[in-house]
Amino acid sequence: MSVTDDDLAVVAHSFPNFKELVLVCCDGFGTSGLVVVVSECSYLRVLELIEDEVTDDEVDCISCFPGDGVTNLESLAFDCVESAINFESLEKLVARSPRLNRHVSISQLYRLLIRAPRLTHLGTGSFSPSEEQPQNDNSRESDYLSAFAACRSIVCLSGFREIAPEYLPAIVPICATLTSLNLSYANVDAEQLKPVIRLCHKLQVFWVE
Repeated sequence: MSVTDDDLAVVAHSFPNFKELVLVCCDGFGTSGLVVVVSECSYLRVLELIEDEVTDDEVDCISCFPGDGVTNLESLAFDCVESAINFESLEKLVARSPRLNRHVSISQLYRLLIRAPRLTHLGTGSFSPSEEQPQNDNSRESDYLSAFAACRSIVCLSGFREIAPEYLPAIVPICATLTSLNLSYANVDAEQLKPVIRLCHKLQVFWVE
């Protein structure tokens, strides 16, 4: 389905109490259209972009969420947005939102997790070490395990683009609560997955490719 920036602007300007926008397999719009939505719709609870083709207009929509107080945002999924985002803006948004989701390193993900222990849905585009991070750092690995262990409310986990397989065990602390696990973008094999998936006793939805 084709959706234009003008279409998004009409929605944002016509419905001041607009709360949910979910676009699945859509094209024709860019980050400029998303900026209008996030800046104008202060009651927005859900913004999910799933398998969309989003044009990079060189504007960062994450930085355009209004205000400094607590937001109404409950679900944010944008891993199909190819352009870089302002991580500080994302971190602040997560910190003031009750729930929250390709240019995010494992160290940045860790910072997000410790700031938002009440997350129930987490979609991450990247789950790999940053270039400056040592590959064999046992203390960091323990930190990531601890961060996930603090997020016992997570029931839906997705994303994992370019995952470094050695970090997959980091999600073990939350496996028991997961009802949905999407590894369709993850470059892991069956043997690497077995120790994790056998712990997901409540799993109802499981995606792999």
